[in-house]
Amino acid sequence: MKNIIHYLLLGMLLTFFACEDPFELTPTDIISGAVVFEDEGLADAFVADLYGRALLHYNSGQSNYEMNLVNAFGGESRNFAPWQSPFGQVIDVDFNENGAGVISHWPYNTIRECNVLVENLPLSTSLDQDYIATRVAEARFIRAWEYFQMVIRYGGVPLVTEALSATADLESLFVNRNSEKEIYDFIGAEMDAIAAVLPEQADIDGRVTRWVALALKSRAMLYAASVANFGTQQLDGLLGFPSSEASTYYQQSLAASKEIMDSGTFSLYRESNDPVDNFINLFLDESGNSEKIFVEKYDFEAGKSHRWDNTGIPAGFGFGWNSNYPVYLETMELFDFTDGTSGMVDRAMFDDATPIDPARFFGERDPRFRASIFYPGAPFKGGNFYSHRSTDYTDPGTGMVVRNTGAGFIVPGSDGWPGSGHPRHRGGNPTGLLTRKMINPETPDGTGSSTDVIIMRYGETLLNYVEAAFYLGDPNGDLATVFNDLRDRAGMPSLITGEITEDRIRQERRVELAFESQIFWDLRRWRIAVEELHTVQRHRTHFRYNYDTGMYTIAIADGDLGRVRLHPEKNYYYALGLNQIADNPNLVENPGY
Repeated sequence: MKNIIHYLLLGMLLTFFACEDPFELTPTDIISGAVVFEDEGLADAFVADLYGRALLHYNSGQSNYEMNLVNAFGGESRNFAPWQSPFGQVIDVDFNENGAGVISHWPYNTIRECNVLVENLPLSTSLDQDYIATRVAEARFIRAWEYFQMVIRYGGVPLVTEALSATADLESLFVNRNSEKEIYDFIGAEMDAIAAVLPEQADIDGRVTRWVALALKSRAMLYAASVANFGTQQLDGLLGFPSSEASTYYQQSLAASKEIMDSGTFSLYRESNDPVDNFINLFLDESGNSEKIFVEKYDFEAGKSHRWDNTGIPAGFGFGWNSNYPVYLETMELFDFTDGTSGMVDRAMFDDATPIDPARFFGERDPRFRASIFYPGAPFKGGNFYSHRSTDYTDPGTGMVVRNTGAGFIVPGSDGWPGSGHPRHRGGNPTGLLTRKMINPETPDGTGSSTDVIIMRYGETLLNYVEAAFYLGDPNGDLATVFNDLRDRAGMPSLITGEITEDRIRQERRVELAFESQIFWDLRRWRIAVEELHTVQRHRTHFRYNYDTGMYTIAIADGDLGRVRLHPEKNYYYALGLNQIADNPNLVENPGY
């Protein structure tokens, strides 16, 4: 059984520290702060509660269907049902002065609890000093992580690094916004400080290490550099950076990435010679996986699981709720072919008449496509995923070519080929493609998943390094080597330095990190979310199969039941929202709301 931290205090620690003196204890009372910070078990439970509060990844919604939320915002995929927020609250939704809706995040309660531990644990007279330093560093990481989640949504926010009391004066409680630059600088400085304290290997699996701190710095400083490079300053510097400072932040990101790379602690996962199987297993293998830097731990038997497998597995392979994460044609087009040609074929072919060879169209795409997406005919659990609407075949009795649309019909003389795919894989709502990444075929039917969710991995570190190196002019002369290491692992041809352009780097990131809740934020920091997402129609694919020729025909249609995403220019900084402004009159709202 995995080493899962159990949440012993059950949320009771939220109210411990409003008073200076510890509370009296009775068998059913809450536990005082003085006791918590003198007992290692209770202090560990407090830290575990902080991990549980932090938005490491979305796992909310019925059966955790919001695990796909950021991917849906980024136009990579969506959820099957419009009543689910990664469809109904993402598409055709205007994010206005009321705030950022389902993607809003204002975690000052969590930040306060981090501040409580940072202030109080060092006062302990009985706990080991190394233990105290490590746990305080973990709390500082979680605090910085939450500030990162806010700054990528709102820009500058109030920077609070002490536990404010509810009885404090109004000047202390109504904190002004700090600038976006100050928040990023705080994150960078905090990661430098705690990286010097944190162990290289965590004493508890799934906890923050030195490398996790550096990985966050690598990511956050790259975001800061992008804002300086592609954004504009607004609100007298409250939002944005001087463009002259972009290179400083790229350099910080590059240095953090290189420290991880030079440590020799991590490497790209290469356990299989088959690049498809290798990339599939990268997200499932928990036995000494060399690529994982930071994960959120899950263990069904220990009482902590998620429902990604339950909701995402294709219909016909188990579970009552499935096929929940359709993928768009535009996402498939990002994956080039293994001979180096573009994955964007002429859409005139999608006329429901032109024969398309699946061995080429699917089988020769970037192996990461076949590992990340269920496509027509994709092998899975000893069977195949089917999403075709009909099958044409020659009837052996009459010699006539006939068309069948029945999912339960099997073509005579075939090896089990159905007349059509499951209804959840075709029709007016499905897109003909489904998300495969992180779907674990070993998860027992009817249970939650024990598969850990990767928060940061070495592949991202290499991508961060390449992007920063590109804008810095390849200072170490190894941009192409690092870039091609990723492509080689994927089974894709190498590129020479002159071919590694800004667009190529971005495409590689969108392919490598597809469905990992990152691409939406990338589109925003590159300041291309308006052109990529705003009123841009995504498409679904309709497949028909000819059993006699082994060919498909493809038609395309609107992918979201006639709806579109909205991401106007002002949404690069979401509104803090009327409620936040009402709670703190010193807050200045973002432009355009």
